[in-house]
Amino acid sequence: MVQPLGGEGSPAPAIPIDADAFNRFEAAGWEARASSYAFLSPITGRVIGALLGAVQAGPDTQLLDVGSGPGDLAAAAAERGADPVGIDVAPSMVRRAAMAHPGIPFRVGSFEAIPGGAGSFDAVVGNFVFNHVGRPAVALAEAHRVLRPGGRLALSTWDAARHNRILGLLLDAIEAAEAPPPPGLPPGPTNFRTDAELRALFEAAGFADVGVSHLHYEARIPDTDTLWHGVLDSAVRIPPLVTGQAPDIQARIRAAFDRLCAPHARDDGSLAIPVAVQVTQGRRP
Repeated sequence: MVQPLGGEGSPAPAIPIDADAFNRFEAAGWEARASSYAFLSPITGRVIGALLGAVQAGPDTQLLDVGSGPGDLAAAAAERGADPVGIDVAPSMVRRAAMAHPGIPFRVGSFEAIPGGAGSFDAVVGNFVFNHVGRPAVALAEAHRVLRPGGRLALSTWDAARHNRILGLLLDAIEAAEAPPPPGLPPGPTNFRTDAELRALFEAAGFADVGVSHLHYEARIPDTDTLWHGVLDSAVRIPPLVTGQAPDIQARIRAAFDRLCAPHARDDGSLAIPVAVQVTQGRRP
């Protein structure tokens, strides 16, 4: 069995992590998914209000959206009167955001090397980007650097797969099928962290008043096929765990997935999938 994305309370990977290889894989994956992320957008978009509330975004807040994707978070910040800027490692995502929200500046940039001077922002936010960086400590140090004293950081992350079934159903199906590790998938930091691990990372980067809150809601999906293809089309590190397998193993994964989805089915054939999210926040002293 393989658990290449990590799990709640899982130990650090035994094999060395090549952070540059991990970041290149992530950047290429998101470059290819600018047009197919629509499946996850309504689900991840439900976290935007909590993130903006955590950093107290309001009129004239100088706000940086890291991993801005299609630009929905930056646009919501602008609606609150904030002055947002978005960065993303994928040029195609930047182009999509700029076309959708022409009044907001978006540029290519990495969470690990934020293109901004020290003390440039009142707030830094990231919606499901923290688990996509090869050097989490460096990313947090960069957020700390570009924040003004008293500035706030808030990041959303998927909770453990046993709680967050929007991804957990497919991950559990891969495990149930005893799928071997696929070739070409570079190891990286764990995809899931406990609250204590998140607090420790923020505090080590110099943030104060660190806290982790939890969001729980339900995603209504039309049917099992939509969920299957939606995750495979929208995620980056999960799809190779399926598409990198031999046809018979892919069939076993799909069969296990269908079984695991069955308890979430409603009378009309749709699925009601539990979603669980961590929102970690901190303040630069």
